[in-house]
Amino acid sequence: MANRLRDTVNLWKEMKPSALRRLALAAFFLFGQLGLVSILMESSIRVFPWTFVIYQTVAVGCFAASVVLVSRNRWWITALVVVFWMNVLLLNGGGVSFVFSGNEGLRVRLEGIGQRYDTRPHQTETGNLTGAELNDVYVQRGIIGAAVMAFLVLGYTSFISVIRGEIRRRAGLETEIKIAQIIQTSLLPPSSFETACCSIGALIVPASEVGGDYHDYVLLPDGSVAVAIADVTGHGVGAGIVSAMTKSALRLQLRHDPEPGAILANLNATIFEVSDAKTFVTFAYARFNPRSRTADLVTAGHPPILHRRQGSTEITQIRSTKNPALGMRRDVTFEAGTELRYSPGDSLLMYTDGVLEALNGKGEQFGPERLARVFSLAKGSPQEIVRSIAEVVRAFAGSRASYEDDVSIVCVTLR
Repeated sequence: MANRLRDTVNLWKEMKPSALRRLALAAFFLFGQLGLVSILMESSIRVFPWTFVIYQTVAVGCFAASVVLVSRNRWWITALVVVFWMNVLLLNGGGVSFVFSGNEGLRVRLEGIGQRYDTRPHQTETGNLTGAELNDVYVQRGIIGAAVMAFLVLGYTSFISVIRGEIRRRAGLETEIKIAQIIQTSLLPPSSFETACCSIGALIVPASEVGGDYHDYVLLPDGSVAVAIADVTGHGVGAGIVSAMTKSALRLQLRHDPEPGAILANLNATIFEVSDAKTFVTFAYARFNPRSRTADLVTAGHPPILHRRQGSTEITQIRSTKNPALGMRRDVTFEAGTELRYSPGDSLLMYTDGVLEALNGKGEQFGPERLARVFSLAKGSPQEIVRSIAEVVRAFAGSRASYEDDVSIVCVTLR
């Protein structure tokens, strides 16, 4: 029951404003008829003033519609609207009544429904009514009964229309997510990679919605190895397409000039041309040269690359702080990056911000300090290291293991 209630609330939160308005209309009809039913259930047999009938119906219907339309940002506005219609319903139904008399002016009465509109004693038996009065009662109740049926039909029809629309929309989203997952999977290289230069292990934990994480490693003709990791803003097919373009542009540029400056400039120009103003890509790139045992490292709006030397637990963060994310501006001069001299057994860790932003039950982020501490103590092959880090992040997140963003980790152990 709790799960169904949570799913219903999540469905309501994800509905578009237009769908919410249609759902509110359905709620108005479905619950507004309860105001009419309450009149039909009245034990006394009399003709109710039509103003009372209308107020009763509108108050109940608007109360239900206001609950559906509760604002997720300015909830207090909707709360005021709900309180207003509750008071209209209470005042109209009895308790406190406001009566205007031509002779006595405005008077406030503490009395029930029947006395509010009609000062005559309640008629509880048909024998106390004349034939004309009884006919008026039957006519009114017949009209109210027909209105109840009409409200039920309109409410049910509107509700079914909204639900069908949401089902179609969700089916479309599921199809889009599957396409994005196919695109994302096709971009990724094998989870392990072995060369004379280094050993590489990689892992990606998809979010509940497909993101734009991407990583790649390429053995270059001169024996060096290029490793890249990227995170495209947004989710879905759009992010997957930009990731595919990023991979294509990177592979093409590696054939011509694998230098970090040339890589960033080319990718930035490509992404800027093919994406909109709200889309950008954070990027980290490393090129390892086994002959000189040097690594060229550069980032563009991406979390730092972590370096751990053989036999040490000290972690060094390497980041190009002045480089913006790719695709944000057309004309950008990127820093060349950092040249790192490494020794056999050194390890480097590249990752996306989904690792850092994983939340626990208290709303705390995993953060860079925890990641550096876990990496400093991690042992084994690159594949074992990325798995152990992912397990720690998953344990930290607990029941929130379905992350809001992809978690991508690449570990390189040099030889």
